[in-house]
Amino acid sequence: MFRNATSWLAVAGGLLASSAGAATVANYRGGNTPAYSRVSYDYVPSVMQDGVYRMWWCGGIAGDYILYAEASSLGGPWHARGSTVANSYNTVFAPTGNAAQFDGIHVCDPSVIRVDATYYMYYGGYGDGTGTTMIGVASSPDGLNWTRLNGGNPIVVPARDYRTVPNHYGAGQPSVTYVNGKFYLIFTDSTGYAVDGNGGGQFVLRSSDPTFQTGVEELTATGFAPRTAANHTRHSLIGAFSVDWQYVDTNDTFAIAVDGSTANATRVFLFNSALNQQVDWFDVPGTWTEGPAIVSRPDKHAVPSSTCGTVPVDILRSVGTGDVNTWNLAHSGVDLLTGRSCDQANVGRVFEGYLIQSAGLPLTLVRGGTRLQFALAAPALDLSRNAISVSSDIFYRVPYGASMHAGAPVYGAAGRPAAFSLDDGRLWPVGCLEAITHNNSSIASLGVSQWDALPKGPSLHCVK
Repeated sequence: MFRNATSWLAVAGGLLASSAGAATVANYRGGNTPAYSRVSYDYVPSVMQDGVYRMWWCGGIAGDYILYAEASSLGGPWHARGSTVANSYNTVFAPTGNAAQFDGIHVCDPSVIRVDATYYMYYGGYGDGTGTTMIGVASSPDGLNWTRLNGGNPIVVPARDYRTVPNHYGAGQPSVTYVNGKFYLIFTDSTGYAVDGNGGGQFVLRSSDPTFQTGVEELTATGFAPRTAANHTRHSLIGAFSVDWQYVDTNDTFAIAVDGSTANATRVFLFNSALNQQVDWFDVPGTWTEGPAIVSRPDKHAVPSSTCGTVPVDILRSVGTGDVNTWNLAHSGVDLLTGRSCDQANVGRVFEGYLIQSAGLPLTLVRGGTRLQFALAAPALDLSRNAISVSSDIFYRVPYGASMHAGAPVYGAAGRPAAFSLDDGRLWPVGCLEAITHNNSSIASLGVSQWDALPKGPSLHCVK
């Protein structure tokens, strides 16, 4: 499932030449030395900050398989879950082995996201029975053990018969972010109607359904509209292959990382939240051979910084020579300086899902853009693996939501989840018993109508 790097450069080069001035960046880090290396090839990773850094990528085993490793630092050492051996890995997703199925021979190009307590992995699959690439999705409770969704069938297929176009690659290279209750999928389709002569182009779908089988909208030249045969792949956001993206809450933009116009940098484009205007761009120095990953928090938004207006932008990408079996994974990064003050930086959304810590103040989970303060650390640690130290000024800029006191009452009802009753007068549903037990709470029963009548806070989910 390799693509010709020369073709990406031609596509990206035309696009990059039309861009305006570059955004301000600082604090270059990393380089071209591999952070992860092994015999055979490794490329197109997906990287999440989830307590540790977690990485899924396409690696050569018996064809393309999806591998996994984790590390406390982006520079490594990376290792398999449960191992301390550098450059070890877990094989977490394999082809079905049935060549007639769309993912029977190869699985590659993972994009991993966690929404609430569920991990979703979008990937490209290839089988001899189809002759081209199609996109599938799987779910997992832990990011390691995966179950194919949509009955094991593809969720996005090529727009046209691949045999009728110059580039037979098909529909693949997915990247997904989750914004305002919807999954946003950007992907390559070399058979799309708006591609260039080489099949380069990026198309965007969105849906509240992670399998993209219902309520699907497509980005058109005039904005999002219900996907139809008449508008499908008629509008390409950028002319490129193998991109990765995330949402940046600090300045409400989509950041799209793409192999640069030369092999010495990854270029990151910033588009406005409507995806109808490119507002900025910048380069992250470092050689590449294919497919950047932009390091993200679990919902595929930008990782927060303790400095308002600063956005850490870290890239993992393959490096090596023309021989694919030399391809390893390296890290480089910069800080994007948006110029936004704390008053302008959407602080509650920037820290969503993180535990924030400030000297002398309660351990706090940012949930629903508000502060959920804890008397005990154990239940907080059930609900998030990510923690960051912030100033008291930033702490108080996140609006107050509620406090969870030790032993706070929990109410359940038939057919309803257990929910903490907190000092804001709302029930906060919780999806796991661990947080209840660790808060020294117990569950009392209410009637269904009584439970339903109480106002609800954001749902809480334990992370496995």
